[in-house]
Amino acid sequence: MIVSDTNILSTFARADELGSLFKLFPKHEFATPPAVYEEIKEAIRRGFVFLETVLKLIDSGPIRFLTLTPEETLESSRLPESFGAGESEAVAICIRRNAILLSNDKRVRNYCQTHGIEVYDLVRLLRALWKEKVVSRQKVQKIVTKIEQLEKIVIKNKNEIFKK
Repeated sequence: MIVSDTNILSTFARADELGSLFKLFPKHEFATPPAVYEEIKEAIRRGFVFLETVLKLIDSGPIRFLTLTPEETLESSRLPESFGAGESEAVAICIRRNAILLSNDKRVRNYCQTHGIEVYDLVRLLRALWKEKVVSRQKVQKIVTKIEQLEKIVIKNKNEIFKK
């Protein structure tokens, strides 16, 4: 199972590349916790209409809406206070269900790496897209440029994406 935080879904939705994520993990079910769903709904209310695609994927099933178990709710409450609600729920699910997390939050990534939770951040996802032959290296270069322009960011460690 792949559990995604809001930031990865948002970045790939804005770049119109959600399909690439599904192709990268064809044998995995995608899921998202309630707090991520609520964060997406709130962002749409604030004008981030490109996220309507994500909401439709959750509502129609390609991304499964997960209700937390009581154990996951308890686990979520034990995580660092610096995590947002979506991050806490996503990490708790990954801990309890041995799932893979997609998150671009540095604190979350470091926590997961320290606690043996498999995590993909933006750089690792972009690298995997061409290394796993989902798309070409040149296509990933175009995706990187698109993300940087749309998100108004500079992706650090770009060299990590494209190293041989």
